[in-house]
Amino acid sequence: MPYCNHSSIIGTALLLAATASSLAAAEAPDAKARAWPTEEGIPVNQWYMRTTDADGTKLRHYIAEYGTAAKPEQTVIVLHGGWGAEHSYLVPAIRPLAGSYRFVLYDQRGSLRTPADPEDMSFAALVDDLEHLRQRLGIEKVTLMAHSMGNHLAYGYLRAHPERVAGLILVGAVTPDRFGVEEPSFLDDVWPGFSQADAEAIAERSRKWQTNYNDRWSTLMIEAGLIPADWAKQHPPETDPDLTAIYKWTDQQKTMGWRIQFTAVNTYDGRNWRQMPGGQVFYNEDVASAVLQDPKFDKAVAGFWPALKAFKGPVRVIIGTDDYVDLGPTYWPRLVKVMPDARLDTIRNAGHSIWMDEPEAFTRALRSALEDITTRR
Repeated sequence: MPYCNHSSIIGTALLLAATASSLAAAEAPDAKARAWPTEEGIPVNQWYMRTTDADGTKLRHYIAEYGTAAKPEQTVIVLHGGWGAEHSYLVPAIRPLAGSYRFVLYDQRGSLRTPADPEDMSFAALVDDLEHLRQRLGIEKVTLMAHSMGNHLAYGYLRAHPERVAGLILVGAVTPDRFGVEEPSFLDDVWPGFSQADAEAIAERSRKWQTNYNDRWSTLMIEAGLIPADWAKQHPPETDPDLTAIYKWTDQQKTMGWRIQFTAVNTYDGRNWRQMPGGQVFYNEDVASAVLQDPKFDKAVAGFWPALKAFKGPVRVIIGTDDYVDLGPTYWPRLVKVMPDARLDTIRNAGHSIWMDEPEAFTRALRSALEDITTRR
C-alpha cells in the first residue's frame, strides 16, 4: 500500500477551497461592475449617437436602451412627443414589458439631453436622425412606437423610408394632418359625407372637454390649498387671471400648480397629478417653434396620410376615450377602416397619458400590439 500523507492532502484541499472562495469573492463585484445600471430591475444601456449634418454641424444624441432583446425584431424604437419634450416620461409606459423587448428611447434633436441650436432644427433633420439610429442599431426593419406628436415623426419616417418600417404602434396618436385643423385632408377618404353638423358636433365635444378641464384643474387647486373656493367670483376665468401673482405662490406652489394643470390636460381626471413626472425645464418650446415654422413641414404633413394609407404592414392605434387629440375617438375609427392592416384599441376613462389612467389595460393593449407585429417577422 503506497504511503499517503493525509496532512498534505488536507492542506492542499484547504488551499484549493480558499483559492476558490477568494476567486468567487473577486468575481462577484467584477460581475456587478460589468452589469448595466438598472431602473426598478430593468437594465438600461445609455450611450450617445454622434451625427454630422450636411453643413458640418455635429450633434450627440442621448440614447437609452431599456430591457433586452432575444431577437432583432424584438427591438422597438420609441418616439416621445413635444415637439421639444424628452423620453423619460414614457419609461413607465414601457417598463412592464421591458423584460421581453428592448425599447430604445432617445431625446430627439433639441430636446433635453440632445441640445441643438434652433437653426439646426427641421422636420427633415428629425427624420434623418431616426434613420441614423436605425442604422446604428443594425436593424433592417424597425418597429416604431410613438406617442403624441412623436406620431408625426413616425408618419414622416414612414413617408421617407417605407421599406424600413416593420410596423407602427401609435399611442395617443395625433391624426395624420396638422394638429387642430378643422377639416383634415383625409376627410374625403374616411368621411365622405362629412357635413357642417358633423363639424359642429366635433367642436361642441371639444368645448365640453375644455369646460371639464377647467373644472378639473380648479377643483384640484382648491383641494391643494392653492386658490380659494370662490376664486372664480373674484377673478372670472374669462379674464385670464394670473393666479400665481394674485395669490403670491411660492416656487413650490407654482410647480404644484403647473403639475396639476398639466396632469388635468393629459389624464382622465387629474387626481394622479403627484405622479406626473418631469415638466417645465424638461420641455424646450424652441424645438416646437422651429419645427412648426419649418417651410418644408407642410409638404411633409401632406404626405402623412398617403404614406399611412399605402403602408401594407401592421398599424396598431392605442387611444383613450378622453384624449384631447381625438376625443371619443372621432377620426381614428374611420382611419383604421381604410388602412390595409390597422386596428384600433380604445381604452375607456383614459386621457392622453393612457398608462397613468389605466396601466393594466394599456399594458395589455401594448403587449398585444407588439406580439402582432413581432411574430410576423
